[in-house]
Amino acid sequence: MDIRIIQSVLDVFEHYGDTIRFDFDRFEEAMNDEAPDLLDECYLVVLGMKLGVFDAMVFDEDVDLRGYVDYLVNACELNEKEALFLVSVFEVLVDEVGYYFEIPNMDELLQDAYQRNDFEHLFVIGKTYFLGFGVTQDYEKAFEIYSYLYGHGDDRGAYYLGYMYEHGYGIEMDIEKALMYYENTSDDLTCLRLGLFYMLGKYVHKDLDKALSYFESSHEKEAYLYQGLLLEAKREHAQAFEAYLRGARLFQKDCLYKVGICLKLGLGVDVNMQEAHRYFEYAYDLLHEDGAYELAMMYFDGLTVKKDEKKAIHYLIQAAALNSLDANLALARFYELGRYVERNHRQSLYYYQKAQQINEYHRNKEISHEDI
Repeated sequence: MDIRIIQSVLDVFEHYGDTIRFDFDRFEEAMNDEAPDLLDECYLVVLGMKLGVFDAMVFDEDVDLRGYVDYLVNACELNEKEALFLVSVFEVLVDEVGYYFEIPNMDELLQDAYQRNDFEHLFVIGKTYFLGFGVTQDYEKAFEIYSYLYGHGDDRGAYYLGYMYEHGYGIEMDIEKALMYYENTSDDLTCLRLGLFYMLGKYVHKDLDKALSYFESSHEKEAYLYQGLLLEAKREHAQAFEAYLRGARLFQKDCLYKVGICLKLGLGVDVNMQEAHRYFEYAYDLLHEDGAYELAMMYFDGLTVKKDEKKAIHYLIQAAALNSLDANLALARFYELGRYVERNHRQSLYYYQKAQQINEYHRNKEISHEDI
């Protein structure tokens, strides 16, 4: 699978308008004309449109990658990798196009939910206001709804109340109250949040053991990544691998990459290059730059796969486009020396400059309130 298909779809949308996706025959013809070397990818994209997966994702505020993949595998007989690739492509397209829709009569729906004391409906409406999903984002209304629910014994909105107090969204910032909401409710989101605080020493004294305990209590896919990182730092590689594997099953892309690295190097698990290659492919399908770089190296070295310099360069270019530092440096050297590619000093300079920008970005990047 080739992630270049994303730009091809965007180009078709730009030329014909995105409503072309409803005319399946015309859309398929336009896609095949736009990307004649990506026919398999075009087929999957058109199939996903026909099945309504794309439009379902447009109207889905919490895209569950695993749920969509399982549907495509079970109902449409795609293999898991094809299904994941398709869902990943659609997720990027929805974000790039920036679809917006408005839920009509939201005020009436809210008042009706209050009158019926329908906590389930109120929780959903509160989330739409918090996210700005189908309505104009309104933290004050979200705060009002979740405060009402919390006051009536429904603490599912505690995370959102804590988050709004933490950042001063819809209410005056109050870190003490934010921590109170996070700490008084033990659910996946609050545990993930508290784990991050103790891992980074934000608002609380840094305590990696406490952080690990909170991550272990959360089933959010990012919690498995942080759990694995902390266990890896403690050299508990077998447990770290298991944590990464749980995240990988939910298609957390960093976990997929980490599982691949563990299998490649034998960290906490027996070396299995074939499985490592599979996980790197999955990570690449989710646009993970280092997953793409590892695939390139495997094709250069002929590890598990047949040595193929053309495929290696293809993955290296994709990794560079996804901002892999190592890939940009490698391509800069290759173009400088004329190795695997024709010597081109302009291209070499381009990749060296891009590598410098990526390096500076990582060096200067600091954790801010919006980063966690």
